[in-house]
Amino acid sequence: MYHVHHGDCIPHMLEYMPPASVDFSVFSPPFPSLFAYTSKAEDIGNSEDMRGEAKIHLGYFFRGLRRVLKPGRAAVVHVMQIPRLKRSGEVGLHDYRGLNIRLGERAGLIYEYDWVVRKNPQAQAIRTRSRELQFAGLESDRAKQRGCLPDYLIKFRAPGDNAVAIDSDGDVSRNEWIDWAECCWSDIRETNTLNVKEARSEEDTKHICPLQLDVIDRLVRLYSNPGEIVFSPFTGIGSEGYVSLQRGRRFYGCELKHEYHRQALKNLAGAQRKHEADSRTLFDTEAVA
Repeated sequence: MYHVHHGDCIPHMLEYMPPASVDFSVFSPPFPSLFAYTSKAEDIGNSEDMRGEAKIHLGYFFRGLRRVLKPGRAAVVHVMQIPRLKRSGEVGLHDYRGLNIRLGERAGLIYEYDWVVRKNPQAQAIRTRSRELQFAGLESDRAKQRGCLPDYLIKFRAPGDNAVAIDSDGDVSRNEWIDWAECCWSDIRETNTLNVKEARSEEDTKHICPLQLDVIDRLVRLYSNPGEIVFSPFTGIGSEGYVSLQRGRRFYGCELKHEYHRQALKNLAGAQRKHEADSRTLFDTEAVA
């Protein structure tokens, strides 16, 4: 079962969604000035001022997330540090990870942890053309050289007691937890994402960056039970829902862009069909025959 609201997630969370209605939330928020998806003012990706517009947008966003998350339940935010370009002053980094943590805490969420997701420095150097990573900078002046930018998975928890323990059998083995409890996830496949080609439009002036399915799968299994509601306020093409449905969860999402919303519905319908097919028993097959 799934539903994706077509529109801005912030007023939807603050005004329309029932309070304490979400069991778990996992998402990748828009990265201001780095990834733009629409020309709409509501699109956080169009915010050039990290300390101004983006901070205001995210402040309201985290208030809404705090409102809809059930007490004691988790939300995981996927972010990376954002390169600061010359037009913003000196070349460096914006602390986007820190901004999300501060605004989440200000909204009343409890910051508990963050995982680091390893990235391939050579692939990132080729994709971003960052001089700070390239051999040209290494061999001319190393003063501005830096390592590649990893991803961060920030874990928040809503205050209060969790009414339903997350203890479903078979979801997470002890051996898996030994690996996942590592502070750095180095085995995530960067290319294991949903296909984005059909969701592109002429307005896409920058990169489309769906969250890796391996990351979503681990988090859904860790922080939700089968049948519970997983929420992504920035659904995109439906990556979080795609995994959630295949893992026997329900999914609720919001998406501002028409092309992404349309593609998300297609992807979620496919995931639902696959889960239903995989869940059939021998007796179901015999009954159909």
